[in-house]
Amino acid sequence: MKILVPILLIVLLNVCPVNSQVADTIITMRGNIIGYVKEVTPDLIAYTNPHETVIYKIEKAAVAKISFGSGRVEKYADLKSLSNLQGAFEWPKVDVATTDYETRGLYKIDFVSTKATGTTVYSSVTRVQDRAINKLKMASALLGGNLVYIKSESLEGNIRSSQGGRASRTQILGTVFCSELVDSTKFKETIIAGNQYSLASKIGLRNNDSDINTFKSHGQPVNVNSIQIEKGFIYLGLTINRNKSNIRYRVLSFTDQQILVAYKEGTAYYNILLIER
Repeated sequence: MKILVPILLIVLLNVCPVNSQVADTIITMRGNIIGYVKEVTPDLIAYTNPHETVIYKIEKAAVAKISFGSGRVEKYADLKSLSNLQGAFEWPKVDVATTDYETRGLYKIDFVSTKATGTTVYSSVTRVQDRAINKLKMASALLGGNLVYIKSESLEGNIRSSQGGRASRTQILGTVFCSELVDSTKFKETIIAGNQYSLASKIGLRNNDSDINTFKSHGQPVNVNSIQIEKGFIYLGLTINRNKSNIRYRVLSFTDQQILVAYKEGTAYYNILLIER
């Protein structure tokens, strides 16, 4: 019996090995990953999750640093601290990036374009430029972004002459990014294609608007025709007031009874809130 006990302990240790290694923490823009780093290459970081053997990989550009279980910290890049917007009217919280490097680790949403023009030939060029940037942030917030990367900017100053003149004008093209995605798995468990809704509210920013506007809605009936997941984003096909739309509506948030979606028509950007009937 005394011989059997040590043998039994050896067998149990071999069958149920104990991993005493302290896990590593990979810090990214999208959250922290707890696991065990297996390899670091110039482009990728390979790791396994606790109690698993499957090897996952993440782009090194999306990683700020690794805090190893040994206590050593390996830093790669500084991550921008972005605000989580609770709606389009929180557009002042949208961050503006001027380099592609600042968008690493974020999810690309879409392109936006805005313009602003002075009211007279004496309008301040700086104020016109600020209005265009503010409109860019509004458009980004309407699309569900919390960062916009300015790709190009056209700025023309005031022109004064005896025959008349032209006020200063600015046009900006940007790319919208977000730091988090809507949970598509939970969405598909909650929302079913064929569900019927009413259009409860609509807000938007059109090309010549200076601010986000609220539009009248009359509770038009809305049917969800299709649900598609692409690159983590959720897109809906809708029939509004019995008219099937070719627009792709992207889900920004949802509950059991309502869905907030974003869409654009040319250089106009909109949000509509759907409430289940």
